[in-house]
Amino acid sequence: MNRKQVLELFKFLNSVYPKFMPDAKEEQTYKVDTWTRLLRNQNPAKVMLRAERYALENKFPPTIADLSERITEAHGNDFLKKVEQWRVDANDKR
Repeated sequence: MNRKQVLELFKFLNSVYPKFMPDAKEEQTYKVDTWTRLLRNQNPAKVMLRAERYALENKFPPTIADLSERITEAHGNDFLKKVEQWRVDANDKR
């Protein structure tokens, strides 16, 4: 995600959770910069979808961890596919 995408996310989150953004401009800038840095490798559409789902189920604002895709989610299916391919390859060599 880039800064513009994080700002869109924050616009949504602040509309759902009015106290999501700090009042001080300096603190707002720091929060945007931090979230942008930590979400830089995330798919913006997926983060927004998780934010929408989160908002429907939770009365407190999310953290970065609540909205980011976890490594096991991102790569879990790929690993299982690799293991299955290894099994097939091993059986073919017999």
